[in-house]
Amino acid sequence: MEERKDHIKRLVREWMDDTITREGKEQLVTLLNERNLLPDVELAFQEAWNAQSHESVFSEDETALMIDRILSRYRQVHVHRVHFMRRWGWVAASILILMSAGIYFWALNINKPARQTSVAQLPINEVMPAKGNVVLKLADGKQLLLDSAQGSIVKEGYLTVNNEKGALEYKGTADKIEYHTLTTQSGRQYKLQLPDSTNVWLNAASSITFPTAFTGSERKVTISGEVYFEVAKNQSKPFRVAADNMLITVTGTHFNVKTYADEPLFTTTVLEGGVKVSRNNKTVTLSPNEQALSYANGSLSVNTNLNISEIMAWRQGLFHFESADVPTILRELARWYNLEVSYEGTISKDKFFVIVNRNSSLSAVLKALQSNGVEFSISGKRLTVKFSQ
Repeated sequence: MEERKDHIKRLVREWMDDTITREGKEQLVTLLNERNLLPDVELAFQEAWNAQSHESVFSEDETALMIDRILSRYRQVHVHRVHFMRRWGWVAASILILMSAGIYFWALNINKPARQTSVAQLPINEVMPAKGNVVLKLADGKQLLLDSAQGSIVKEGYLTVNNEKGALEYKGTADKIEYHTLTTQSGRQYKLQLPDSTNVWLNAASSITFPTAFTGSERKVTISGEVYFEVAKNQSKPFRVAADNMLITVTGTHFNVKTYADEPLFTTTVLEGGVKVSRNNKTVTLSPNEQALSYANGSLSVNTNLNISEIMAWRQGLFHFESADVPTILRELARWYNLEVSYEGTISKDKFFVIVNRNSSLSAVLKALQSNGVEFSISGKRLTVKFSQ
């Protein structure tokens, strides 16, 4: 028993050190495909990572649930492939590394087998996630940089605005109603608690404009980018979110709104409760695990075939794509790493399965895609994408 565990640990260490042999890889795949041995493999990955960073990202239950979900979706995509079982083993190994290490990646072109590309061939400079500013703009136009402004940063009458540990909190009642705007730049996320105790999380390159107190018959804010809400319940005073020419109405619920201008459509996804989404005199009503799709022509539709883990991965510190083309992936990366992206050649329609920690370097993400036939070069903040013919 102990000899088997030691053997597993040795294989895992060699995998993480990139010194594992072909025979060792085949042994590790076999171990991953034997469910009674999977706990020993998970433990070996966790111990190997802890020996380097002393940091655990996911619990055992979270790890098991995510592995099962990802592998089940992968099986559906690859059920007709001849070498399915071997490829399934590789996914399991990579997912285990991701769960325990929190920084590794897995990217797979779901249309064709991956190509072998050595790290030395990759012309990608090290680019880490951008560390743009988080800015609070007050009614008089004054702008506060929240990284350097800590503690009680605003006091107006009974209103106090506290900025602590990456979160902005409004407490008390303002003597007069003014509007503040919170903005995140590239590579930043921030939490906000509004005057009514509604909790708000902003993704990178996003903003929210809100009053210092909610009076009257409604609570209304305006957003851009991607914002997740956990709305304080108040049946008599609906909470409304304006985004472009779209209006979302709730009384108390959890939902995510994505309205980046460079995306082909806007989405509103409900996790708990219900919302109404209106645009151009059209309205749809959403229940949990439903999503409104708002297109450039003003039309609205409801999507019920959702992967909530993929949609909300940004709140967990992950990039998560399960069937995405390169432009879709790179729009997300551009906002996080503060990049300008250009393309050479015919843009491929290939779809990719990608999971990567948002703290990873840009090269870690691009190496995964490049090994599947996509070439990149970078100069300053300009990323050029070349597709193999």
